[in-house]
Amino acid sequence: MLRSVLLLLVSLFLASAPLHAEDAATAKIRAAVEGLIPGQTPDAITPAPMAGLYQIAYGPRLFYISADGRHLISGDMFDLQQQTNLTEEWRGKARQAALDAAGPSMIVYPAKGKAKHTLTVFTDIDCTYCRKMHSGMKEMNDLGITVRYMAFPRAGVPSPSYDKVASVWCAADRHKAMDQAKNEDKVSKNVCADNPVANHLALGQALGVSATPTLVLEDGTVIPGYLPPQRLLQELDGMRQAKK
Repeated sequence: MLRSVLLLLVSLFLASAPLHAEDAATAKIRAAVEGLIPGQTPDAITPAPMAGLYQIAYGPRLFYISADGRHLISGDMFDLQQQTNLTEEWRGKARQAALDAAGPSMIVYPAKGKAKHTLTVFTDIDCTYCRKMHSGMKEMNDLGITVRYMAFPRAGVPSPSYDKVASVWCAADRHKAMDQAKNEDKVSKNVCADNPVANHLALGQALGVSATPTLVLEDGTVIPGYLPPQRLLQELDGMRQAKK
């Protein structure tokens, strides 16, 4: 799963640049960054939006480097004329594509009627604010917000938190099991061999998730932490309007 996620990120990276065979400049850069990240080689080296620079992808990580391979930049690139963060735009597209690919394995609470917003939420059963967020699920759905859950046991695999969330994903009625677990009711341990929790955790880590709940919007924008339903809707509406 993680490997397929990285391949998705690379394909997005390549799609943003013209196709070309690796020329002498690219080969020179590849040689210059050998050993930059121990045990890894660049997944893609392509021209950056700024003339004279190339961009290097290591899975979800992005670097910029001078054409002569001498100067490396670790950080975000901004287009001041357009008032946009070009690096974060790339990350957002990568998150969006990777999460859409993982969609069938999510537990989804659909909006009532037509969805105004769709959130992907990395959640942990033992997270206080995750429980608080889930307690407002009906209100979020009534407000037109669809919630798609991804498992993110912060204690890792294996752990008691993993057993709890895996048992939810392995339940015959996942929604009922999730509601019970979020209400701190006991859910019978049922860790099936084909559950997606480890893959969800790896995907979240690859995309930079480190805490729960972490909310990812439809365009890949990340909102860390809990917001009450009405405040959440205001934030989502405001962010959408700002991008028009």
